[in-house]
Amino acid sequence: KLSYFNTQSNDVSVDRTNKKIDSRHPLSAITFPAGIDYEGPDQVITGKIDGNEEIFIEGKMIFKKGKLTQPVTLKAGWTMKNFIEKWLAGEKVTDTKGQKIKRFFFKKNGKLYSEKEKNVGSVKSILNGVGDNQNARDELAVLFGTGDIFDSPKPSSLIKKLLSLSTNSNSTVLDFFAGSSTTADAVMQLNAEDGGHRKFIMVQLPEKTYHTNSDGSEVPTKGGKAAYEAGFRSIDEISRERIRRAAAKIKADNELTLPADFDGSFKHYRVVKPSRMTLDQIEEFKPETDELVLDTVNSFSSQTLGVAGNASGEQTVLATWLAKDGYPFDVDVQKIDLAGYQGNLIENNRLYLIRENWNSQSTEKLLNLLGTHALNLQAVVIFGYSFNLNDLRELENGLKQLDGNVSLIKRY
Repeated sequence: KLSYFNTQSNDVSVDRTNKKIDSRHPLSAITFPAGIDYEGPDQVITGKIDGNEEIFIEGKMIFKKGKLTQPVTLKAGWTMKNFIEKWLAGEKVTDTKGQKIKRFFFKKNGKLYSEKEKNVGSVKSILNGVGDNQNARDELAVLFGTGDIFDSPKPSSLIKKLLSLSTNSNSTVLDFFAGSSTTADAVMQLNAEDGGHRKFIMVQLPEKTYHTNSDGSEVPTKGGKAAYEAGFRSIDEISRERIRRAAAKIKADNELTLPADFDGSFKHYRVVKPSRMTLDQIEEFKPETDELVLDTVNSFSSQTLGVAGNASGEQTVLATWLAKDGYPFDVDVQKIDLAGYQGNLIENNRLYLIRENWNSQSTEKLLNLLGTHALNLQAVVIFGYSFNLNDLRELENGLKQLDGNVSLIKRY
């Protein structure tokens, strides 16, 4: 059955046929030149091609060694007659997405296909030899001593192949369901191989590997027994440990060839709710008074929030604000001294003031730096709970008197 290229299809292959010869598609002829490619056995086709349509052959269609050996004229009710004739005449022909058609060729079963200038390959051919779930379990067994620590893992070779086709050396790769962090492992492997600087962002909920009975005893979940017995109480713990162990293995396996700037480290961010007491204090705070909410910054430290880590409250607030303001996680934070008060300078144009104990000397130092153009800021962002009313007004008035346009952003 001979088919034609369908310009309305998103697929390269042809999926429509001339179903009948009628007034809209009268019988007409198209001559195909010798040399058109054909995938299939050597054969000679004569007469009429039957099927859902009728295509009549004038002479013989002779295919040998993957080529049409001589010109042949086919008569049919061509729906795309003009399209095919333009291509045969040597004109540039594009599909609906504007991609130039390089050539037509015959495939098995007589179907007519088109080939575009770029062809990555079929999914089947791309994924040949990239491993399976058993390979993934073998990888985990090397890293953790057991391949059952995670259900249905993906082989890193599969992810690495996909990354090699879809990223460049400076791409950032996001996996919103990180699982065992196979993606992070694959990113690091690819960087080690080609000297790339790809970064990864892994997102994983702290899904528990156990549930708690009414008597308080812990029982592993159906798929979490191996992880629980290995000491992992949640999936995100597996994710982080996989990155650590995979990085160590990559460094050990590639000691002589590893790029000098290969990192293999990561930062861990959590989404955590403040305590009820902290939220009550914040709700009761009135910016128009001269009273401070004492120790508000420290309320956001790892210790006060009850999570693992040693992040200070200032680091927590700053990381949250930087993400809110669109900065990347690895943005450079410069510390700046303002008469004994430490501020956070970002990209030399935005200053974050979070900790307590801002005073008149700090305001004077900042205004001097701005006035002499030692600092060129667009905005000063303050943690309002850390500033009393008088110091805040003094800072606000001082910024207004500068020739430059430095905005003051107060956050509560």
